[in-house]
Amino acid sequence: MYTSQIDNDFAQCIKKGLGSSYQKRIDSKYFYDKGGSLLFEEICRQPEYYPWRIETSLLKQHSKEIVSMFDDNIVLIELGSGSSIKTRTLLHELQLIQPFVYYFPVDLSKEMLYKTTRDLHSKFSNLRVIGISSEYMEGISRANELIFSNPQIPYRKLIIFLGSSIGNFEPEDSISFLKQLRSKMDKKDNLVVGMDLRKDKFVLEAAYNDNKGVTAKFNLNLLTRINRELGGKFNHDLFAHHAFYNSNYERIEMHITSTKEQQVYVDRLSAAYAFQRGETIHTENSYKYSLEEIRGMAEKSQFILRTNFIDRKGWFSLAVFSPV
Repeated sequence: MYTSQIDNDFAQCIKKGLGSSYQKRIDSKYFYDKGGSLLFEEICRQPEYYPWRIETSLLKQHSKEIVSMFDDNIVLIELGSGSSIKTRTLLHELQLIQPFVYYFPVDLSKEMLYKTTRDLHSKFSNLRVIGISSEYMEGISRANELIFSNPQIPYRKLIIFLGSSIGNFEPEDSISFLKQLRSKMDKKDNLVVGMDLRKDKFVLEAAYNDNKGVTAKFNLNLLTRINRELGGKFNHDLFAHHAFYNSNYERIEMHITSTKEQQVYVDRLSAAYAFQRGETIHTENSYKYSLEEIRGMAEKSQFILRTNFIDRKGWFSLAVFSPV
């Protein structure tokens, strides 16, 4: 089963973001068209990109424990599901103890959802995948509607938000986001959030500047998307990927840098955008957390930190939040 409904606001985001007189910006959610989603899967296979490997390992070690926190059958909802590779460990544990497993992957990319749904159905005989192509909150709302309208679907929820995607929010926005999530959860539901922890800046910067240049292609794919969908005239050879650790804010920043003074016309927007040499488009922040901050995030958003699974190096956290 597959449902889709996405507002077409890409053009407005580009118009506003490239027209800014202070700092040009593009929301990081627009990375994930079909090409961007495939590139991100390739990023996860790069040796420098530790978050994917460590989070996958933590899930393999602790999936049984996470599932056993419930005393009843549950549904699994994933925000930003992508290929659902990491999630299969949880699905495997659930299928061992439930007659049917309902999984609601929520992702912006319709193509990725279709591919993932087809693949999962071929691997799990007692799995029901209901893909929802939408942004996060709409996806949770639509999943809730389907759950409560069908008595065959368990109403207890395990929501997972992996890949340190919470780090893409500004700190105050992450609290607001978690509060909204809490409002859509029952007290017996659980939320699992992957969070990248603070560490040596050279490790962090290497993860976003892999030697094969896959992250650079992923970042510059935004220009490809503007060209394809909005009739942009961006020349990739005149822009470069730039990612660095900003210690003042404890975050990785990703930018697209203009290598020369130039103007770029975008047909659908009927506008030309001027770039100075060295001027950037800010495309992503990825905040890194301390353990104290994770506990504080839970408390500020009406959760308690039920448990926190951390790898031996102390590089990554898989936090379980339970509603208060």
